[in-house]
Amino acid sequence: MSELRALLADTAEKVFRRLDDEADFHRSWSRVAEAGLADVAVREDMGGFGGGLEDAVLVIKTAAMHAVRLPVAEAIVARAIAGEAGTSLDESPITFAGHGSGLLEQEGGGLTYTGDLKGVAWGGASQQIARSATLGSRLYLLILSRADAVRISPGHNLAGEARDDLGFDRAAVRAIETNRTERDCFTLAALARTAQISGALDRALALTIEHVKTREQFGRPLAGFQAVQQQLAVLASEAAAVSCAVAAAARAWDRGDASFEIGAAKLRANEAVDLATSIAHQLHGAMGITREHALHRFTQRLWAWKSEYGNDRFWAQRLGAQACAQGADSLWPFVTARGAAVANRLT
Repeated sequence: MSELRALLADTAEKVFRRLDDEADFHRSWSRVAEAGLADVAVREDMGGFGGGLEDAVLVIKTAAMHAVRLPVAEAIVARAIAGEAGTSLDESPITFAGHGSGLLEQEGGGLTYTGDLKGVAWGGASQQIARSATLGSRLYLLILSRADAVRISPGHNLAGEARDDLGFDRAAVRAIETNRTERDCFTLAALARTAQISGALDRALALTIEHVKTREQFGRPLAGFQAVQQQLAVLASEAAAVSCAVAAAARAWDRGDASFEIGAAKLRANEAVDLATSIAHQLHGAMGITREHALHRFTQRLWAWKSEYGNDRFWAQRLGAQACAQGADSLWPFVTARGAAVANRLT
């Protein structure tokens, strides 16, 4: 890890650790904004950290490891897309809407948006909502004001995180033209969610290791039993596999087209969730499902996140289509060439 990335990791850890017991959304967000963590993937000449997606993944994973109740991942996605287009955003809370339908229209000297946004992370609390939309042949990142919403229907995912529906009727928007496609924007959001899964898996593993070291059965710690050690090894391998997949996908995005790598990472992460959470809860016993224990804060998020921005079937079908498009003779060269390109970034 470079000195700069180590400094970023230390800053993220200190900021997010302080937010563990912070209940006020806007006070929490101000601490994240002051540290510049939401602008980790924005160029330095635009006021950002100047990092790549690997740095963004580090911040998102750290936030997930502390179960931070803020749209950190969504804000990083929105600000990264805007920054790539040469536009900076203010420090107010912003989230990203990946689902919904609407109509972008030219009205007078500007653009208006009419439509519904579904399951927006902290959409009712964030001051701004980013959404990709097309008009003609152009793709825009739209910045909508929550104050312009004509309907806000509060909702939550399985972990109790806010997932709100918002409706807009000819709302004026700030439109940032981008060279990215709607598919790119969705894929980047999927990478952010995968990074969250990786962080939560790492924390579930840490909690489980701590538990089996301190909990005794038949006069010795649970960690001393071979069956427990074997289960821990499986849990650790699942967490490590997802971490590696996320890192490879982030490097691929910084290189160029990363749809294959991100799809593979999200699918691998989704597949890890059920096995990893099952082992974590088995080793914790009944204690792990109580509200008093921290484990459920991460396993519930894992169960919720695996279905957001593409479930198993979605990514399996998309990856399968990409593989079939290569043909039998070209698939292996296609996979190895992409792997070599990512590996070359490490040297």
